[in-house]
Amino acid sequence: MCFFGGEAAEKTHILFCARYLTRNTIAVNLPIAFMERMKVALAGDYPAFEASLTQPAPVSLRLNPTKPVPGFPQPDAVPWHPQGRYLPERPVYTLDPLFHAGAYYVQEASSMFVYQAIRQWAEHPQKLRVLDLCAAPGGKSTLLASALGNEGLVVANEVIQSRVPALRMNLEKWGFPNVAIVNHDPADFSKLPGFFDVVLVDAPCSGEGLFRKSPEAAGEWSVSNAAHCEVRQKRILAEAVKLVKPGGLLIYATCTFNPKENGRNIPALLQKGAFEFCPLETEKSWGVEVQEYGYQFYPHRVRGEGFFMACLRKSEGERPPEKRKNARFAEWRNLPAKEKIILRPWLSDLDKFEIFEKANGGLVALDAGRMEDYLDLAAALKRRAFGIQIGKLKGRNFVPSHALALSQCVSASFPSVELSKEEALRLLRKEEMVPEKAPKGWCLARFEGLNLGWMKVLEHRINNYFPPEWRIRM
Repeated sequence: MCFFGGEAAEKTHILFCARYLTRNTIAVNLPIAFMERMKVALAGDYPAFEASLTQPAPVSLRLNPTKPVPGFPQPDAVPWHPQGRYLPERPVYTLDPLFHAGAYYVQEASSMFVYQAIRQWAEHPQKLRVLDLCAAPGGKSTLLASALGNEGLVVANEVIQSRVPALRMNLEKWGFPNVAIVNHDPADFSKLPGFFDVVLVDAPCSGEGLFRKSPEAAGEWSVSNAAHCEVRQKRILAEAVKLVKPGGLLIYATCTFNPKENGRNIPALLQKGAFEFCPLETEKSWGVEVQEYGYQFYPHRVRGEGFFMACLRKSEGERPPEKRKNARFAEWRNLPAKEKIILRPWLSDLDKFEIFEKANGGLVALDAGRMEDYLDLAAALKRRAFGIQIGKLKGRNFVPSHALALSQCVSASFPSVELSKEEALRLLRKEEMVPEKAPKGWCLARFEGLNLGWMKVLEHRINNYFPPEWRIRM
């Protein structure tokens, strides 16, 4: 979010919730200026809106279609996304091995509406190049990855370096192989004009739609900070429009109600016919408000948080030539066939991938059919990570990475051992464990059929290779 706290914000808060709160209500201090604006916008609907902010936020998640779990509970469906599900209450995700296996992503339901723009307007989604320009922590990047399938390419960009590790972790859990994680300002993409079929701008905003989910957001809101977000959004959009190919899509989203940050950003993009607005089909039962230039979610009308989205198509025109300055990755060594063959038992379809060795010895698997895309990205962007980081070679031996265990390209026939929930939690805590019937040597630790990580079974002990930085401490 774009907002910051300040003295002005502190002076504008009042407590609107009931004096005596029950266990099913929450307390949020709303800024007066925000309330006055919402009263004008919603008129007679405002009391219902205000009351909705005293209720706990709905709990929702999105299932990973490539990691199905037999017998996984099927609660209420999110109507605008086929894998979206509501839960009756918030579980302790940290203690659920399926969460660590990437079986689902905990995502706010309203934001899953991005799927509808891809479903209704993107042509041949399996072949698209998609940029998530403001990607961390990765919810929409994983959504896009699932929508594209294994043949599309998702470039997940995060400007703030400290947020990149969370983005990487969530994408590794999701297991999608055709991905690039980059850490750049939107202006740094200037060498890639018209490169992307879809550009998603999930813009930093004043965060009004998260007031009940994160009450501290209300405490950091102010009129001046909202205005600062408007300026920042316009700058990001000015760069984003250059990156969309003719006929491609620009998807703009925020988690706020402020029209100056939402629909009022759109007319400038429609001027001179550069873009056209893409209307989306919605069901009346969804409760989504159809506005002139987008779709607004209000918590008293939908089972979700505040959210805004607009979808635009760039006008057809001459596409800029794709210039490839690099014929290869200068800093990487393409693994020769005699070394690559060592990896055949580990990858499900080794011939589909080009394998490169980085300067630090790490191996990267890239889809051979996407090599030109990766070369173009490498020529334009310096801070990047491509494909699946699969491990390292030590002589004739291969030491696999955790990312390979969770990826879709790991061999399904590799030796494995099914763990009980107690054993799975011991693995996730990096504790000592001795599962029964574990095969000797490297094996995949699984829970309910999904990979959790690597173990190496020796004569008198088992080495647990779960990443120490990921281990749970509960």
